This record gives sequence, structure tokens and C-alpha cells, in this order.
Amino acid sequence: MKKIFKDKKFLKTMATLAVPIIFQNLITSSLNLVDNLMIGNLGESSIASVGLANQYFMVFMQTMIGVNGGAILFMSQFFGRGDSKNIKRFLGINLMVGFFVSLLFALIAFIFPKFIMGIFTSDPEVIALGTSYLKVVSISYLLTNISLGFSSALRSIGEAKIPMYASIIGLISNGFLNYMFIFGNFGMPRLGVAGAALGTTLSRVLEMTFILFMVYGKKRGIVPSIKELFDFDLSLVKTYFKAATPLILNDIMWSTGISAYSVAYGKLGTDSVATMQIASTINNMFNIFGIGIANATAIMIGNKIGADDEEGAVDYSGRISILTPLVGVIIGAVVFLGTPSILSLFNINTTTYNNAFIVLKVMAIITPLRFFNIVMIIGVFRGGGDVTYATLIELLAVWGIAVPIAFIGAVIFKMPVYTLYIFVCLEEIFKIFFELPRLKSKKWINNVIGEVA
Repeated sequence: MKKIFKDKKFLKTMATLAVPIIFQNLITSSLNLVDNLMIGNLGESSIASVGLANQYFMVFMQTMIGVNGGAILFMSQFFGRGDSKNIKRFLGINLMVGFFVSLLFALIAFIFPKFIMGIFTSDPEVIALGTSYLKVVSISYLLTNISLGFSSALRSIGEAKIPMYASIIGLISNGFLNYMFIFGNFGMPRLGVAGAALGTTLSRVLEMTFILFMVYGKKRGIVPSIKELFDFDLSLVKTYFKAATPLILNDIMWSTGISAYSVAYGKLGTDSVATMQIASTINNMFNIFGIGIANATAIMIGNKIGADDEEGAVDYSGRISILTPLVGVIIGAVVFLGTPSILSLFNINTTTYNNAFIVLKVMAIITPLRFFNIVMIIGVFRGGGDVTYATLIELLAVWGIAVPIAFIGAVIFKMPVYTLYIFVCLEEIFKIFFELPRLKSKKWINNVIGEVA
């Protein structure tokens, strides 16, 4: 324990990467919170509609995180080797793959929004509101690809502050634009739920513009020309997909699993959907501390492996496996003690309040274990190139345990939503039995750039 806190180089490296990532993710999560707080004034149906529409966006984002995660795996190891040429190449591959993925998701959301909403709920009002939201916000998916691509490259080379500043701009602009379009202020039309989608889309434009300005206008971090971005051949694309495919599949299956939970909660009624939307929004805001540490871990370990310092990678993994649950204890305590104050921000009925109160308490208790699992799968195993094993753990936990439990509990036993959530959390306990032996075995270390010239 003392060794962790006395090693100033380790702590500085972790803080330099993790703090901006955490802050950026906090701001990104705050965008959803701003939407929910403002939409919350319109009632349970509006909260549920935005929440369920954002389940589709979550599947899109997790797919994009998989696409970018594959590129980060290479770019972080190339940075450890001092190879800027290949960093630019893999950024180009990342943007190209991301473009086709984001275009597909955008077209589906724009053309079939009613079908998407119908997957999650049968409530006509919720479907109508969610449809109006999806049609507008779908445009932002293409912009998100560009922002995520450059942000991933910047993080991989240690320039994590630029994406953070972009998110600050997004948060401020999203709050202001939502205030304008949701409620019809400053002479704008009152658009309600669709106004939240418009505000979010315009804020994404500003985020992307800032990142591109800093890269190409201010020459910060990596400044690739169009030629350098697309200076790759089919063999390099195959190399990318060999490593990235398990990541993409993992994130798609994980996010669809989370969306499946929403379908199960929807079987219990609109109040239950609103309960889990509120609780999940709060939970996601606090989870970003674990995710931020995990993303920083993946980059740090990737840099070590790229520099042929496997002992350093192992040392980092051990320190982080102790540090992360400690952070989880602190965050869990904050959520546990702050639950009443958090819920007072929402205009919800008594049933939704009481259910959300219990769910948030459970989320707080499970936080240290959840943080450990996040940092093992996203940070250590992915950063070390052990993506297939990480994927298997995730898929078995979600689809082998949590999703079946969610539907059995909702459809057959008709459990209260808070009881159902407790059983769903069993997936977190399952994961640890597969992570600890793998961590000790050191089989997670894999140099993925060895064959790339």
C-alpha cells in the first residue's frame, strides 16, 4: 500500500492521464444528467422516452468505444515505441471504420425511430416522444465519430486535456441550448423532448469544431495530413480488425445486454423504467471514476508493452488492482450518503422516488467491486492486448447470468424493480473469479505491434 502512494512517478503518470479522462467523462455524463433534469420537469413519460432512446445511443457509443479501443491498443503501444507514423495510420483506420458504423446507426435511428422505441416499451406516449428525440439526435452520431477518433489518438500520446476542454464546451453549450429549445426561451420554439435532442446535437458540433481547431489550428498533439491518415493498406486494416473485432463485439454485446435490462424493467411499467433511468444516470456519472482509471491504465500498460517493459506493465497492474477498489469505496460512500439529496433534484412521484432510493443504495455498495472489474477488463486485459479473454468474461457475465435473471425476475416472478436489480448485480461477483487467476498468470501481456513495420 505504502509503495503505491510513495511512487510519485506512477501517481503522476496516472493522474496526468486519468484526471482529464475522468473529468471529460464526468462532463459527458453531465450532458445526460442535464437532459434528464430538464426533461424531468415534463413528467415520467418524458424521462422514460429520453432514457429509452438513449439506450440506442448507448449501443452506438459502446460500439464506437470498441472501434476506438482497438485503435488505442495499437496507438498507445506505438507511442511507447516512438512510432508517430503508425499512430497516424491507425487514427485513419479508426476514423474510416467509425464513419461506416456511425452512418449505419444514424440511418437506422432516422428512418426507423418508432421501431427502435417499440423494442423497449409499448406505451404510445413514450414511443411518440422517443421517436421525435431519435430523429433529431441521429445527426450527431457522425460528428461523434470524428470527436472520438481524435480524442482517442490524443489520449494515447498523453494529450488528454484537449478532449476534456472540448467536453466542457459541450456541457456548457448543451445546458444553454436545452434551456432554449426544451422550454422555448429567448424567442425559440418550445420543442420539449425534441428540443433536448437539438441542443445535444448542436453541442456535439461545437465539441468537434474545438478538437479539430486545437489539432490543426494550434498544432497540438498529433497533426496528421489527409495523406498520412490514409497511408495504409489492406494488410494493416486486417491487423487492426484482428485485435479490434473482439473489442467491438464485446462492447456491442455488453451494451445490447444493458439495453435488454431496460426491456426487462419495461415489463414492470413506466415507473420502473423511470426509476432505472434516474438511477443509471447517477450511477454512470460516478462510474466514470472507475472508467477513467481503466482508460488511463490501458494507455499506461500499452506504453510499457510497446517499450518492451513487461515487468513495468505487471508492476502497474498490481498497483492499480489495489488502488481502484479504494477509489470505489470513496465513491460508493458519496453515493450512499448523498442519495436523498440527489433524488430531490427530480420531479418524480413517490413510487419512483422510493424505488430509486433503494436502487442507488445497492449501486453504492457494489461500487468497489464494479470498479475492480472495470479496471481489469478495460484497463489491464485490454491494455495488455488480451482482448479475447476480456470479451469472454464480459459476455458470459452479461448474457449468461444477468440478462436471463432480469427477464425471469421481471416476467415470471414480477419482482419489484429494486429486488430485480440486486439479482442482476450477481454478474459483478461472477467476473472476479475469472479475473484474479488471469491477472496472476501474466498471460494477458501481448505485444500487438510486433509485426507492424
